[in-house]
Amino acid sequence: MSGDSWRVLGSGTLEFLPGRNPSAHLLTVAGHRVLVDTGPGTIPALAGLQLTTRDLAAIVHSHLHLDHLGDLFALWFHHRIARGDRAPLLFAGAPGHEARLRRVADALDPKLLLAPIDYLEQPPDGSGRVLGDVPITARAWPAAHTQSPRVLRFEGAGWTVAYSGDSGPCAGLVEAARGVDWLVIECSTPDDAPRLRHLTPSQVAEVVVQAQPKGVALVHLSPLWAHPVDAADAVRSAVGGRWGGTLLGAYDGLELPLPYSHSMVPGGLLEMS
Repeated sequence: MSGDSWRVLGSGTLEFLPGRNPSAHLLTVAGHRVLVDTGPGTIPALAGLQLTTRDLAAIVHSHLHLDHLGDLFALWFHHRIARGDRAPLLFAGAPGHEARLRRVADALDPKLLLAPIDYLEQPPDGSGRVLGDVPITARAWPAAHTQSPRVLRFEGAGWTVAYSGDSGPCAGLVEAARGVDWLVIECSTPDDAPRLRHLTPSQVAEVVVQAQPKGVALVHLSPLWAHPVDAADAVRSAVGGRWGGTLLGAYDGLELPLPYSHSMVPGGLLEMS
């Protein structure tokens, strides 16, 4: 697959499971690359694509839990020593993002603060912010989680993607996901093993039915899911006949085309009828 896309770099949680790294995603649009969350494993995932911080325009965080943040400071270190005369890297997050990151960076290695960084802080009120020089508008709504959590929606020329980050059921999920090309949404555990402030298949199904996205990719899959297809099957069963889009259990490396294209959807046999 080539062209504009959303690539899942980490489809898992902060639990030990080979091949299922914690949360990280790469949004590529018109040659610009934006990291969305930077969980542990982001650096080798980028290296596998022959990318470094020199290839990034921005890093956006849904919230600051370690499974969504862990590789940021190593990326920051690389950016400081390897950026050269390229433009600053944009760090985007919730209000207070800059102060929180700078405090940690100062404690770890004060030289990190010498790196060329721009900051964008965005309240979770649904308003749009352009990501610096990147032709992408980001919107945010409150998520049902902790550490300043946000549900994110990214909009470009002819496409939209919603990303749940971590969240339990909430109105922001539905608002962000209405009619999008892809809804990348957590489905942490089965219905019989719920976790506080996370989603199970029946809860994901209700968001999907209300928002009617074209396609859905399930992420933040805990080891309780032996295979991503199992999560997809559970959501499919809960949806029933109330939605007819494409449903995928995500895996590390899954690439979603932008805009949505049925002919380019990986694993086409998973499309719901």
